[in-house]
Amino acid sequence: MFIGGEFYEDSTWATASPAPPIADAIFLNGGRACLSVIADYLISKKIDQILLPAYLCPSILDVFDQKEIRYSFYKIEEDLSIDLDELLEKASKFQAIYFINYYGFQQSAETLQILKQLQAAGKLLVEDNAQSGIFSNFIGDFCFNSIRKVCGSDGGYLATRNMFVNETWIQFSSLNNRLPLIREYRHRLREYLFENRGTREELDHLFYQAERLYEQDNVILGDPDERNMIEHLDWQSIKTARRTNYAYLLNQISNLHGLSPLFPNLQDDIMPFGLPVYISGVSRDALIEKLAEESISLTVHWDALLSDTRTINNSAVTNIAGKILTLPIDQYTSKSQLDYLVSQIFETIKLLS
Repeated sequence: MFIGGEFYEDSTWATASPAPPIADAIFLNGGRACLSVIADYLISKKIDQILLPAYLCPSILDVFDQKEIRYSFYKIEEDLSIDLDELLEKASKFQAIYFINYYGFQQSAETLQILKQLQAAGKLLVEDNAQSGIFSNFIGDFCFNSIRKVCGSDGGYLATRNMFVNETWIQFSSLNNRLPLIREYRHRLREYLFENRGTREELDHLFYQAERLYEQDNVILGDPDERNMIEHLDWQSIKTARRTNYAYLLNQISNLHGLSPLFPNLQDDIMPFGLPVYISGVSRDALIEKLAEESISLTVHWDALLSDTRTINNSAVTNIAGKILTLPIDQYTSKSQLDYLVSQIFETIKLLS
């Protein structure tokens, strides 16, 4: 039995009634493309600085570095909430403020109120919903997601609130060298998992080659075939499956020693990306390695923070990145797989303790 890992080619969630997961949004190549367009907008308004949350995917910094937009950070607490005092203290020096809805969970009422106050005072808000496959009622002047994080297709939806997006920023695009490779990977991953064809080494080579090209190609336009697949998925059913899996797994790990869920309450109406936990009492990395031997692939968000020169000196950030672990609750994971996951975590922690 296998758990987690990348998404494979699959038509289980296809529907004959197509609809976009995000209404009234621009379809682009992915989250990176969305962020690139947002950066171009900032530049067009002569905004060359942005205030960012300290705990974030380093690829966000890569985009701003490429666009020569400077940045500073505000603190994120261990429960992934915003340190509001520090946000307010630093916000006065910036025209643009970036915030992340981690794992698809939305900000608290107090945080939303403060963000709206900053927006009313003239601050431009960039709302990162990359880990939310679907979203609505966003407050950011810009809001975007990254579809490849929640299903086996590439793309990202960029929504705005009365912001003009110049068509020339979107029309520019280089050849998408990644797509043939990632499509081949998703096809062969299915064969590997269900038909025992191919090797893990061949798959890993394909995947990492595709990932390198995603970072290098600078593709902005979304692919029409990928969009067609995305918009033929039953997103409401996917959302229900993820919520059901999250609630079930949360209950199953409630008495597991060494695991502390970051979001012990599932918010109404959200689509969770994964179930993040803090690991204590045993080595997080040793736990991951042992579970991999049992065909369980778990993810750290974001382990690159532990070695990135732009973040390595921030102890609050490395503390989070050093002990966090994401458990899968996606629509491709069954109850029996979740049971297997829990039993293997229990046995592995006992072994490592």
